[in-house]
Amino acid sequence: MKAIVLAWLVAGCVDSTDQGGPWQDISGITGVFAPETGPAPAPRDPPACALRVATWNLHTGPDPADLAAQILASRELVSADVLLTQEIEAHPTETGSRSQRLAGALGMTWIYAPARIEGDGTHGIAIFSRFPLEAAAVRQLPFVDRPIHPSHRIALAADVVIGTERIRVVDVHLETRLSAGDRIRQLHPAINDAGEQLILGGNFNSQPWAWVDGVVPVTSTEAVVGQDHAQIIDDYLGQNAFAGAVSPDATTMRIPLFSMRLDNLYARGNPILAAGVEHVDGSDHWPVWFDVATGRCPTRTR
Repeated sequence: MKAIVLAWLVAGCVDSTDQGGPWQDISGITGVFAPETGPAPAPRDPPACALRVATWNLHTGPDPADLAAQILASRELVSADVLLTQEIEAHPTETGSRSQRLAGALGMTWIYAPARIEGDGTHGIAIFSRFPLEAAAVRQLPFVDRPIHPSHRIALAADVVIGTERIRVVDVHLETRLSAGDRIRQLHPAINDAGEQLILGGNFNSQPWAWVDGVVPVTSTEAVVGQDHAQIIDDYLGQNAFAGAVSPDATTMRIPLFSMRLDNLYARGNPILAAGVEHVDGSDHWPVWFDVATGRCPTRTR
């Protein structure tokens, strides 16, 4: 039944005029949207078993020093090997990009991919890692025109190189005011040809309501049955062999009136060993983390 419902969501009720673009190696992207890359990180031994990955939307966190302090003070985040971020910016009036400064404070390398112009700078997503990042690419996701502030969305992918093992990671930030069908359509290109082993994370903006014409949310008891986007995304990714870090009833928004799971991590081909939501300051979102088994780890799941 779920497969039938999802097929209807994707194919039966959305405007599919824009299909996004192909994956593009970051070396071929020039101009204002050229990605920024950091130097190779300091050499370190591969993890004995698990790789810890976190995702954090930094919407209200413009200060890299404060964000780094929050991460370093967190029992769960301080040990993250890979960090996916969304809504991070770069401005020429600041001393170095925010990605560069955050990576420097954490001792990581990074790739920052601008998604749009923001003031005198850019706004985008970034991958940070304690291990080398290679084969990085950006993909334009399908554009969905909205009456209020529509924006182009991208996916950023890279291989995390851990000794002789490579783990592909993809970072996404989906549009806010979308129907369930458009949300799946915008997500689909990020995973449909990314390989059998993949870690996916980001801000999916998976809200528990439907939108009327991309403007008015149908909330609470008025919501359309079956329109919880978090559950729909989990079902769709589950059909594509992904397991999720936290359940649809988890909360990743710090604003009390908007308790919902907008952010999550998923793994395909790497069993999840542990996961959680970390309550830290620094943004209006809480980060999600999980441990996934690497090739050095006995196969087991939580």
